Amino acid sequence: MICVLNSEDLASKLGKKGSETDMTLYNLKKDDKSLTVASPTKYPDKLPPLLYSLYLGEEVFMVIDKLDKTIGEMIVACEVMGKKKGMIILDNYISADQIQPLLKDTAAESWEMVEGMPDPNVMREGLLEREPVVREGVTRVSIDQSFPVKGLGTVSLGLVDQGIVSKHQNLIVLPDGKKTIVRSIQVHDNDVPEAGSGSRVGLVLKNVEPHEVNRGSVLTEEGGLKVASELELEVSVNKFWRDTLRDGVAIHLSSGMQFLACSISMDGELKAGDVGKVKVKLDTPMVFDPSDRIVLNWLESTGPRVIGSATVIE
Repeated sequence: MICVLNSEDLASKLGKKGSETDMTLYNLKKDDKSLTVASPTKYPDKLPPLLYSLYLGEEVFMVIDKLDKTIGEMIVACEVMGKKKGMIILDNYISADQIQPLLKDTAAESWEMVEGMPDPNVMREGLLEREPVVREGVTRVSIDQSFPVKGLGTVSLGLVDQGIVSKHQNLIVLPDGKKTIVRSIQVHDNDVPEAGSGSRVGLVLKNVEPHEVNRGSVLTEEGGLKVASELELEVSVNKFWRDTLRDGVAIHLSSGMQFLACSISMDGELKAGDVGKVKVKLDTPMVFDPSDRIVLNWLESTGPRVIGSATVIE
């Protein structure tokens, strides 16, 4: 999967429109190869679609046709989320000299940069030749949406983050712990016996209702992941953040397809470029692996709403 930022037009030329919520997914299939493109349709009005789309995309294609705070926030989000692979597409007479100072010391600094919109036909061919990134480990599927289908039951759409999901596999739905069985799997409308990491899947699930597998839910094996409502985090604040993180501030944590409200408990304060420890109390339990990169966000920020990244302290 890839993520296209700041150009719904380019995203739509790379594939056929699929599911559409606050982000839009476009699908392309040729022979035995396939591609899914994520585009954050409701961004910048809402921050979560940007984070979800970046999470889904192994590679980022960012179109820059102006220099404003939205472009700045996208660059910060790519840096905080560790997006090392991508391309900057300069449009509307924006030059490399204008944008390079904004990219300095960020993940996007090493991305390829091109002037003018690429030919989508050539781009499609190149993308279909890319080898998928394999992430081994216990099954982990992040759910985007679920809905009922007459004659089938609950259908859930999501991304296989890690491992393999198989037909007839017994899984649990976190954070609630509901048990389910995978009745069938589809990838790009084709029935398959299993799907590996990086696959966009449609799963027919037994013993659960759609509201029990909503966005942010994670399907995994018993004991595969942790769930907690209180966490201690090692936080790294991005160098572009303009505000101050202090005790009592209400923020949101983002991990996978989760975007969860929480309050901060800490001594002192953290500003741009600082590293420190904080405790968070979540309104809703978070599903995580201790190695996960968690993104901190403050929706009331005067600058980029993305504060920085964090890891769980065990």
